[in-house]
Amino acid sequence: MAISPESKMRSPDRILVLKIIDDKKPLSSKGLVDSRLFTGDNKLHAVMDQQSALWSFKYDQGIVPAPLKCQFTSFKALKAHADLYFASRNIEIVEVKD
Repeated sequence: MAISPESKMRSPDRILVLKIIDDKKPLSSKGLVDSRLFTGDNKLHAVMDQQSALWSFKYDQGIVPAPLKCQFTSFKALKAHADLYFASRNIEIVEVKD
């Protein structure tokens, strides 16, 4: 089995660090973006349910936007969905903290 950065992650609760692309404002045509996500005052978590082994999103504070209220069978699928969602909002995921 090949060792990849993803295979080294073992935590069922990972933090996705977000950054605005090109220092522009995040696009808000799909709803407001919590500005605390960029300052570290609020965090977006990717959390795996230990019983079902399904991944989902969670904020430290507040309600996750409707497009992110999904469950995924793998962290890789969750990350791909988040990448597409945030790219359309002019936001990128710069780091995943295990």
